[in-house]
Amino acid sequence: MRRNKGEGSITVSIRNGKKYYRGYATIGYDAEGEAIRKYFGSFNKRIVLDKIRNAKYEAEKNMLSSNSKISFGDLFLKWIQEYKRNEVKNNTYDDYLTCYKLCIKPYPISNMKMSEINLDMLQQYFNSLKSIKSANGLKKVHMKVNSCFKFANSKEIITKNICKDVILPKIQKKKDDEYKVFTREEQKRICEILDFNNPVDQVIYFTFYTGLRLGEVLAVRWERIKGNMYEVREQYQRDTVFLDDGSKKTIYVFTDLLKTPHAEREVPLPSIILEFLEKIKNEHSLVFCDWEGEPLERKKPDRRIKRLCKKLEIDDSRTFYSVRHSYCTRLFEANVPIKTVQVLMGHADVETTMNIYTHVMKDKKLEIIDVLNNI
Repeated sequence: MRRNKGEGSITVSIRNGKKYYRGYATIGYDAEGEAIRKYFGSFNKRIVLDKIRNAKYEAEKNMLSSNSKISFGDLFLKWIQEYKRNEVKNNTYDDYLTCYKLCIKPYPISNMKMSEINLDMLQQYFNSLKSIKSANGLKKVHMKVNSCFKFANSKEIITKNICKDVILPKIQKKKDDEYKVFTREEQKRICEILDFNNPVDQVIYFTFYTGLRLGEVLAVRWERIKGNMYEVREQYQRDTVFLDDGSKKTIYVFTDLLKTPHAEREVPLPSIILEFLEKIKNEHSLVFCDWEGEPLERKKPDRRIKRLCKKLEIDDSRTFYSVRHSYCTRLFEANVPIKTVQVLMGHADVETTMNIYTHVMKDKKLEIIDVLNNI
């Protein structure tokens, strides 16, 4: 007798002159993909059906005896491989795997049963991570572990998510000099020595006047230039591919999955950029590419910025990201409204924009002193 899908199977035999019902439920699969089944038998058909349904329910809730004593490390790995992987991109999945290998598996708490871990143990674990993680790095590990504990709580493996009660070191706010931007004079000097026949220099110049992220500017296409506006719709980014033999490799791909929903935007192109674009040969789909039309290597713009800074004998601790922040700073200097700057930069929230503003606009702070002096 076959049951509906998901209810297992029921067979009937005669024992001692009575009908004996036997059934099973598939509760999972082993490492080789073979079904793991749990069998039940009774002279009462209803009892067998109830046991099958309960087994299926317990399997889904991870409450079977095989998982009731599951360790933290095993659960974390199972969670990211069978659940989390379905909702994140490959890069994020790889980040979770790396967290497991470096920050969970080597530690004693990995072998402890989830049901036996208390807050003191968890706090000690995070305290031990301080030797290898900064406050910000520790926060990222906590976010992953907390999500795992939240999952365990929802599946009734544990009765409470104690991870949310762990106390982490405070993250020090960025100092003024941590937002490395170019002054207006430095920007002018850099632009004056750029080689406009070099596509990497073209990327730098374009970014000074548009503020695009590196992945966005490497994906600039001619067809997305609409008059004096550029439509940001895709980016060139790193991706992780997992091979059949269990290994992985890093590749770079174009994707329309931008960093945030706000990243999809229209950026105005000033006349100086329109004139600059007219001098670039329109031979390929990409505006900034090698001679075969292939995208530029992502590391090249950053290396080029370093060399330019050294040549001009200016602070070479700046990176390509400093070019993007310099665009943001120029907008602030021109008194462009904060909300408008947020939209142009593609920030997810105005707080990010405000953080840059308060750290780079030192002149504005001096103006406030003048105002106070005149009160």
